[in-house]
Amino acid sequence: MKDFFLRNHAYHLWATNLLFQSIDKLPKDDDKKDIGLFFKSIHGTLNHLLVVEKVWFSRVTGKVYVPNSLGEELEINQSKLREELLLNMEKWKDWIQSFDDTQWQNVFRYKTMRGFEAELLYCDVLHHNMNHRTHHRGQITAAITQLGGPSPEIDYVYYLQSLGKSYVESN
Repeated sequence: MKDFFLRNHAYHLWATNLLFQSIDKLPKDDDKKDIGLFFKSIHGTLNHLLVVEKVWFSRVTGKVYVPNSLGEELEINQSKLREELLLNMEKWKDWIQSFDDTQWQNVFRYKTMRGFEAELLYCDVLHHNMNHRTHHRGQITAAITQLGGPSPEIDYVYYLQSLGKSYVESN
């Protein structure tokens, strides 16, 4: 399971970098236009992703971070936001490496932002975090095309193909 999550972690970094390359091709400040996304703009959605990275990583490491809101703007500058988001995403690699295959099915208990006690399996915590990234990258790619920019090809299979190797063992 660890190898699967490490491969997915690498994919998310790859896809997010490609996403930023497409954002860079937009006219200046188009990323801050309110185009009707849940967090209004591309910039707002990227800030949300940063908030959530910090929330979940702090939970699993026992250093609880509670933002003012899930839409809190942590970084105004786009290049700093990119750097901060990627740095926070990269932190997960060592955490994933620290787990052995017996730990993924252990129960993780945490407090929600609404103050409720909750529990998930560790594998589900990580899967949720990765799925959340995919969800919002999808919103952002739609926003990029709405603004006339190029949509990146960031499907997981494209990542695997970019590696130039197969993960299927032959019998």
